[in-house]
Amino acid sequence: MTEPAELSDRELVRRAQQWRRHSLYGTRDASDHAREHEAEMRRRFGGGTTLAAPLVTLQVPLARRPRPWWRVW
Repeated sequence: MTEPAELSDRELVRRAQQWRRHSLYGTRDASDHAREHEAEMRRRFGGGTTLAAPLVTLQVPLARRPRPWWRVW
């Protein structure tokens, strides 16, 4: 099997997705291969994801806030 470091960017992404799909279907050792490919992707493309992004909420004025659905009055 070709090492993840030897693959082109496009092929690396394709194989990482393929291995992850196989691991979801329960193929033995597929999750290990998927992790190797995903680690190489993080090394090449950086580890920035939206998971670490701050949660920003918009402040809605009190008068414009919708009523909770359970309040009838």
